[in-house]
Amino acid sequence: MPFLHALLLGLIEGLTQYLPVSANAHVILMGHFLGDDARLLKSLGVALQAAPALAILILYRRRFDALLRPAAAGASTFKGRRAWRLMALAVLPVLVTGFLFKRYFYSLMLSPLPSVIGMAAGGLGILLAEARRRKTGATSVETVTGLQALGVGLFQCLALWPGVSRSGATIIGGLLLGLDRESAAEFSFLAGVPVFFAAAGLECVRSSSRAILLANLPTLGLSFAVAFGVALLSVGAFMRLLKRVSFKPFGWYRLALAPLLYLYWAA
Repeated sequence: MPFLHALLLGLIEGLTQYLPVSANAHVILMGHFLGDDARLLKSLGVALQAAPALAILILYRRRFDALLRPAAAGASTFKGRRAWRLMALAVLPVLVTGFLFKRYFYSLMLSPLPSVIGMAAGGLGILLAEARRRKTGATSVETVTGLQALGVGLFQCLALWPGVSRSGATIIGGLLLGLDRESAAEFSFLAGVPVFFAAAGLECVRSSSRAILLANLPTLGLSFAVAFGVALLSVGAFMRLLKRVSFKPFGWYRLALAPLLYLYWAA
């Protein structure tokens, strides 16, 4: 893979991973546009997820520190056993589902069409969630309940379909379950870290993927560095944006982009 392609894909990964627009779909579709190999794009797209996850680990280090050192979290209720329970409820459903059906979802990632379908479905889901979301409920990660965390975890399973977007699915679930926009986004970020690290780790040790990634190690390193740096900047900008606007623009963006991508792919 040329270094320019690696730079562009890293930029896209870091910019879109925590936006509800599907980073994986953008990486795969951009790679197809650039003429890169489909299997390389699949492996690269999954492995790169560790870069934005590392950025969240740094940006929200106090939240993760509260898992290990609850005494240092002060009056916060998101700490210790309670925080571990909420994270487990939000993460275990997608880890188990992904492990059981990994071959099926792997095959979907090798073609652009499933990503286009997921892109459109996710856009419609965002608009419906904004229209039907409850006006009251959790206004902070501190007040997320076990039932809400489990609901977010079940919605996260939808993101195994390429193009749906893990952030999009969990944010939709959070809104429908009573979280406000900012708490839905923050809890989505936290729940995504172990999922992304697990997915990237499994991809790197898979024999077929490992050979592809090792053969492109310099470009993978460039993509990772770019994705990490861009994610550090984009997450803060996204959270500031949520204080002024809803998720609706992301839903309309997805619905507008899906048919254009389909026409390009079908041409």
